[in-house]
Amino acid sequence: MWSKAPPATKEQAARIEAAKVGPCMACLTLVTQQLLEPELVVYGCDYNHAKSGNVRRGHAFGYALCKWHHMRHPLEGNTFATMRRIYGPSLLDGSRVFHETYGTDDELIAQQTLVNELREAA
Repeated sequence: MWSKAPPATKEQAARIEAAKVGPCMACLTLVTQQLLEPELVVYGCDYNHAKSGNVRRGHAFGYALCKWHHMRHPLEGNTFATMRRIYGPSLLDGSRVFHETYGTDDELIAQQTLVNELREAA
């Protein structure tokens, strides 16, 4: 995707690539709320850049989301109804319901940072 934003720094690019490996931060939130079984967490994600006033906050301000939570694309073999029942709302269902369900952008960014740090320490 073309953007007027400056390219990611080496550190920012590493954050983005680590996030894309997964897990999905929305799925992980559901696990912590005991609403999703850990084996259903999706790995292999998109990087969602958080926005403020509909403007991207920068490459360091983002987190991993699976295709369902980011773009409302059902996992292979699943219907929209099944995905919504198991995985909850997508960002495309509206940011208000998304953030009420999974937390604020800042909370999801902090969660992504922690996951990346734990992965580095392992």
